[in-house]
Amino acid sequence: MEHYNQQLKFNFQEKRKIKETVISYYEETDSEGERRIHKEIKETKWFKKESGSRHNPTISYHSEYL
Repeated sequence: MEHYNQQLKFNFQEKRKIKETVISYYEETDSEGERRIHKEIKETKWFKKESGSRHNPTISYHSEYL
C-alpha cells in the first residue's frame, strides 16, 4: 500500500521529441464525380545523436483514399 503514495517527478527541461505525426484530410472529387476523402500522413522521427544516423530527422509520407 505504501507505493501508492509515491509521486513521480519529471524533469521537463530534458525531454526530447522522438516522433511527430501530422494527419491531413482533403475532400476531392474523382473522375466519375464521386466524393473521395484523401488522407495524407507526414511522420517525422528523431533519433539520439549517439545513434550515428545520418538522416536526423527522418520524414516519411503516406497517402490513402477513404
